[in-house]
Amino acid sequence: MSKGYEERYLMTLLSSVINQKESPAPLRYLNWEKMFRIADYHRVAHVVYYGIMGLDVEIPQSIRQRFFGKYLESVHRVERLRSAERQVQTLLERNGINCFFLNYSDFVKCYPIEEMCCREFIEIGTEKKFSPVIRALLWDADFEERYTENRGELYYRVPGNKVLCFNQTMFFSRSMQKFYINLVRSLPDKTGFNHIREMNASEIYLFLMCRLTDSYARGDISLSQIMDFWAFYKTQGEFFSWPYIYERLKELKIEEFAERLEYLILRWFGTGTGIENVEIYDNMESYIFSKGTEGREVSEQLLPLIKTVADCYSRDRKKEEFRRLIAWLFPDREYMETIYPVLEKSGAFLPVFWLIRLERYFIRMAGSRMEEKFRIPKILFRYMWRKYPGVKAEEKEEKEEKKEREQEEQKEQEEQKIAEIPN
Repeated sequence: MSKGYEERYLMTLLSSVINQKESPAPLRYLNWEKMFRIADYHRVAHVVYYGIMGLDVEIPQSIRQRFFGKYLESVHRVERLRSAERQVQTLLERNGINCFFLNYSDFVKCYPIEEMCCREFIEIGTEKKFSPVIRALLWDADFEERYTENRGELYYRVPGNKVLCFNQTMFFSRSMQKFYINLVRSLPDKTGFNHIREMNASEIYLFLMCRLTDSYARGDISLSQIMDFWAFYKTQGEFFSWPYIYERLKELKIEEFAERLEYLILRWFGTGTGIENVEIYDNMESYIFSKGTEGREVSEQLLPLIKTVADCYSRDRKKEEFRRLIAWLFPDREYMETIYPVLEKSGAFLPVFWLIRLERYFIRMAGSRMEEKFRIPKILFRYMWRKYPGVKAEEKEEKEEKKEREQEEQKEQEEQKIAEIPN
């Protein structure tokens, strides 16, 4: 995929903003509607607003207003999430829930301006066994569960506090799941707490890299994730223990991919010097912007997990299709009773009525194909079709069922009228 100018200019703006440099003016015509769609899809529209504020270019007012709306959301989000995070930590500590927080209050400090932070949730990591307890605690604290495309459980409380709770199932790879479990169980307690755990800089790096790798393999990695990683990397890199990190990445079998992804991020937001094999990074960019549909071959060579994920999803789709077929061929008794009321008293004959239903279906299908193939006039076809004994019996049965229903409805109406007469 050859990226459009909008994608390239978007990365130029993001790099300028995160590195506190003046945004260069576009060199050619830009589709600003497309720019907003891409930025909003990757959850970085609020950052782009900082980049376009001083631009002396003509931007449609409606688009500028939409960017401004995302900026306002980020401004209100910071203090709100920071305050809610303290409340949730106190709640879980008081109830003895062993967990760790990707501290929102720490991540916002990694950005040159706190409101640039791309994180939209309070993020809590725990073991799977604690998930039901956390759900009940948050429910009592006026949070309600919401659907999310992120892997985890999302809880929302007015006026905009979001909590994302996850466990080892957030990762597809078994080795990452094992790493996660070992991490949760080995973390030291946070100062002043007995149940809230705390990661050091190297452990946060490894966790974020595992999350980026997993998202990349699934084809849903976003620029907001990458910007969070870069902001943390840039401000905390001096505290990393690289021997420890390299050893863990090797155990996870993602050391080569992690190195390539770091180089790509450096190409976008850093100096970009010393990067060879530009074609690889062009393919990786294409893969990210196309959500995994282009640049796939090169990415699969760097990260075999991509093919594993795709194969697993393919198997799951086939299993789901097979389950749907079985459910259609052999509906449950409750559904069959609506078609054949006699089953209410003779449930043992359910398999027999499955066969009767299928026979009727295939007879009807054969009749429809005959009508279409031989182009028999509808009136003549209906006359001939009604002569068929099976259809006659079915129509007779349907008429009797309809008559019974009408009689029952009439009886209910009469009983209702009698009940309404005063004593």
